[in-house]
Amino acid sequence: MSWQVWLYVAAVLIPLVAFTMQLLFVRVLGRLNAYLATGAIALSFVLSLVGFLSYFAQARGVFSHHAVSQAGPEQVVEGTAPGEHAEHAESHHEPLAWKGSFNWITLGSDTLFGQGKSAAGTLSVPLGVYIDNLAVIMFLMVTFIATLIHIYSMGYMHDDPRYPRFFTYLSLFCFSMLGLVASANVFMIFMFWELVGVCSYLLIGFWYEEKKNVDAANKAFVTNRIGDVGMLVGLGILWTTFGTFDMNSLNRGFSAAELRHPESFRITRDVAHETVSVQVPETNAAGQEVKTTYKIPYWMLVVAGLGIFAGCVGKSAQFPLHVWLPDAMAGPTPVSALIHAATMVAAGVYFVGRFYPLFTDEVLLYIAYTGGITLFIAASIAVVQTDYKKVLAYSTVSQLGYMMLGLGVGGWAAGLFHLITHACFKALLFLGAGSVYHSVHTYEMPVLGGLRKKMPITAYTMLAATLAISGVPFFSGFYSKDAILASAWFRVFAEHGQSGHILLFLLPAIGAAMTAFYMFRMWFLTFGGEPRGYPPVAAGDHGHGHAAHGHGDHHTGNPYDHAHESEPIMTWPLLALAVPTIFVGWTWWIGLPFGEPVLEQMLAYGEPLRAIDLGAAHYYAMFASLLVATAGIGGAIAYYAPSWSSLFSYNVPAPLRRRLEARRTAERFGGVYNFLVHKWYFDELYWAVLVRPTLAFCQLCSRFDKMVVDGIVNSSAWLTELLSRAEGLFDKIAVDGAVNLVAKGVYATGDWSRSIQTGRLRNYLMFLAVAVVGLFAGVFAWIKG
Repeated sequence: MSWQVWLYVAAVLIPLVAFTMQLLFVRVLGRLNAYLATGAIALSFVLSLVGFLSYFAQARGVFSHHAVSQAGPEQVVEGTAPGEHAEHAESHHEPLAWKGSFNWITLGSDTLFGQGKSAAGTLSVPLGVYIDNLAVIMFLMVTFIATLIHIYSMGYMHDDPRYPRFFTYLSLFCFSMLGLVASANVFMIFMFWELVGVCSYLLIGFWYEEKKNVDAANKAFVTNRIGDVGMLVGLGILWTTFGTFDMNSLNRGFSAAELRHPESFRITRDVAHETVSVQVPETNAAGQEVKTTYKIPYWMLVVAGLGIFAGCVGKSAQFPLHVWLPDAMAGPTPVSALIHAATMVAAGVYFVGRFYPLFTDEVLLYIAYTGGITLFIAASIAVVQTDYKKVLAYSTVSQLGYMMLGLGVGGWAAGLFHLITHACFKALLFLGAGSVYHSVHTYEMPVLGGLRKKMPITAYTMLAATLAISGVPFFSGFYSKDAILASAWFRVFAEHGQSGHILLFLLPAIGAAMTAFYMFRMWFLTFGGEPRGYPPVAAGDHGHGHAAHGHGDHHTGNPYDHAHESEPIMTWPLLALAVPTIFVGWTWWIGLPFGEPVLEQMLAYGEPLRAIDLGAAHYYAMFASLLVATAGIGGAIAYYAPSWSSLFSYNVPAPLRRRLEARRTAERFGGVYNFLVHKWYFDELYWAVLVRPTLAFCQLCSRFDKMVVDGIVNSSAWLTELLSRAEGLFDKIAVDGAVNLVAKGVYATGDWSRSIQTGRLRNYLMFLAVAVVGLFAGVFAWIKG
């Protein structure tokens, strides 16, 4: 194996070593746990950076014009030893990949599952590492953001009594995510997939003393398990058909099978009757690569794709399993930043991108519509939230919908490009939100305002992130959203300007406008204008149930009065994240919209399918992106940037000013407003349709258990007791009576015979004489007769 493989193995295992040491020596290390955890993830970041530089120094044709469009399916060069590989691209058309594996479990078997595939007497479960351009970029992103979150947490969590345990969980979380990214086969991915879910459960419910936090952790865990059932079905179909866990081999086989139309959504296959031939590369006993052809019904391939996507729906909080993510705000804010930016929710999008060649046209269309519906629903709910952390939560759901839609319409590089840019600006937004809460101890935006004067670093770094997520030019989000909109435009209007799926362009366009609106609304209400404070009637009760564990609301009056900028250990990560928030999406032309952004080219280098030249679609998408961003920001300024603000001042006629008051608009559209405040009634719907019937069924089972099962058991016990009592009476009266009667007779006889033993010699002589006389009399009588 090449040294780069060992480099990434070390980057994965270092957080695990740190976790083990923290777990075993938590009482000895105490608060030093934080330094151990932070040092471990920082070292992983350094190794990831070295690997990133090494990869793109060796990779050929990354930035060549149309290099990817001519590449075709991904190929790797196998190593020379069985079980250990180190591939290096040998031509311009073969993306570089580093790979290493060994057989973890080998079981004897005559036949592997799936259409009678014969094996050489063994069934192997491998552990391996597969590092391509996507894994290299993901490693760098995850470790960079996780390192900053660790540093930030040292300030944010400094007063928490379980400070050491928090960093122990963070180390396990980072190990799980890095292991998932580096995994070479679906078996490993599923192991780390579940481990990520366990870590999120532990961190969301970290402050478990409060019931709402425990409920949120349970909700996240159960909702993700629902999606995982579908994922197991999909993986089971693949395993039983192809008999291999190796993801790269499956992807290469699916890529060559041409499961979809390259230009647009033209679903022409006979789903019910068609059979697909897939050639899967395998390594034989001699270490040589051979291709084995398998046939699978097309409908089964569709089911496998939908099943695998179901797991991603749960993990990335897509409709209809999106309800867990906003409740995950119950955890500490650094956890929210880690879950929402770099780890758990990113895993679903990453897995769709990693298994992309598997998805047929039907599955991709479903993915696209799922993403579009998700982004629209979440954005509409975020518009009316008053808790700035909940705004960011629904924003995350919406942006994940963007990524899924981008992948669904064929923009593989675009969807993953937005995953990276979103990770940077969303981590910055959440850490900025934590800085605000650390200062004012409330999440309610209506009582804030004017904080930019006291918290300039927090305010303006969050402004940079707000500009990025709103799609403003020269900020990273503009380029990734433009890429997704361009892919959607191309897919929708590719066939002679006609389309039956125009919603796949309209939904992200409308969602982008709403995103710009609610994000600037959040910034204006929190940092713009003048301080508002609590209404007098609520001055003694301004926590509103939003105070988090360990950071209770200790103040009254106006939160602005005690606001202050956070300490440097919390502001430095904000400044560090502001840099990629601005620059990570830039093109070579100093950010000017000419050509592809550098990061998108890095991703597109390893695109698993033949890339398509979007041509003029980029310009249409750019125009639409600028239009919707302007509309959204303009609406936010009109409603929430007051005319007396020193930062945003404009003159608006009084009648129009009154019509542009948010409160009046909410009253005017009261039905819609209440519908959105209640989050489209998803929680109520799930409670009525799923939770309540489930509880009723459980209660029915409980009653059945008590009345029938317990009744049978109790009746059996009563009958057994009755029989035991009868047997006891028989034993006492009959058996014991007979035994006691014999004993009493023996006792009476003994007692009578005891009277003979008088102890007097004359009595004994008399008895002896009587006996002798009796003896002679008997003998005489016997002789006489």
